[in-house]
Amino acid sequence: MKVITFGDIMDGGRSVFTSVATLDGARLKVAFEGEIRIDNPHKHLGRYLEELAEALADAEVEETLLDFTALRFCNSNGFYIIMDLTEAVYENTEGPVTVRRLREDDWQQETLAILIDIDEDPIRERTTFLDIDADET
Repeated sequence: MKVITFGDIMDGGRSVFTSVATLDGARLKVAFEGEIRIDNPHKHLGRYLEELAEALADAEVEETLLDFTALRFCNSNGFYIIMDLTEAVYENTEGPVTVRRLREDDWQQETLAILIDIDEDPIRERTTFLDIDADET
């Protein structure tokens, strides 16, 4: 497994949010961990977004896993960075995308499908949701 890029948000010298994109053969995994509670996550994650799109443009990805199970909180400003990150994945990869999310988390259940734009046919056709119990993470 190779880390292709990562981004994080620091607060008071500690990481409060981290996203790591890894490539294992032709399988891409983008994991989200921590909390996004700031007004402008693009300020901290803009370079990560650019690096992700650049890395994916050169990668041969056959399948993708977007893992939100360790994302404990995301405020409405954080939704925009989630939309941009998932858009970079969908625009720069082909093949199926599995979205791993927590079954008991209302915002993940209700909001992730909207942020990923599941109503668009090409996205819906590629996307499967995998609901996980918190004790399975």
